[in-house]
Amino acid sequence: MSTPENNPQNPQTPSGDPTPPQYGQRAPLDPNAAGQTPQFGAQQPNPYGQNPNPYGQPEQSNSPYGQQPYPGGFQVPPQGNFPAPQMPTQRPKELDRSFWAILAAGVFFLASMVLTLTDSAIRDSLTMTPGMDDLLAQSGSSLEQMIPMVRIFVIVFGLIGLGIYVLLAFMVRKGSNVARIFATVLAALSLFNLAGGLIMVVSVILGIVGVVFAWLRPSSQYIAARRAARAAGFRG
Repeated sequence: MSTPENNPQNPQTPSGDPTPPQYGQRAPLDPNAAGQTPQFGAQQPNPYGQNPNPYGQPEQSNSPYGQQPYPGGFQVPPQGNFPAPQMPTQRPKELDRSFWAILAAGVFFLASMVLTLTDSAIRDSLTMTPGMDDLLAQSGSSLEQMIPMVRIFVIVFGLIGLGIYVLLAFMVRKGSNVARIFATVLAALSLFNLAGGLIMVVSVILGIVGVVFAWLRPSSQYIAARRAARAAGFRG
């Protein structure tokens, strides 16, 4: 007669080691915890033994920008948090050279005007002007009476020209792109003065040199940086 211990058809399971539930079955309640209610906020065991993230998706990481990192660790910073452009403080030497060249061009321009203030120079200029004889006859004035008026006109024109050169020189040195463009246009127009004598030729050459220095790469980078800083709200 066989005993229960040797009967393979009636296996015994120790009472302290209950059989684990199969997949899809609900785990039996703990008899020692009968009548107890789970506390609010307490983490309950997962009866299916699955990963709480069943699809293998990466969990939310503590990204410094509050965004999910891209594969490979690359993270995109939030919009609008880029550092604002700063106003450049060190002016390139090319702009200083442009400043002095344009100033020198203005000085030579005024000197060229002064040399035309002599009576002989004004008389020769009026004589060579087409239609001057008819104009003098209609106005009832003589050539000698026109010399003082022409002298005043030349002085005023020379001072205005010098003022324009000085203003452009300081504005270009400060980093004004508008002044640089305006100086370029005047340098191109000044090529018509190459026949105005040696001093005027020197003035034209110095003006062109100043414009060239203003368009070199260090000068352009400085002007672009100032324009970006002004667009960001900086003044200076």
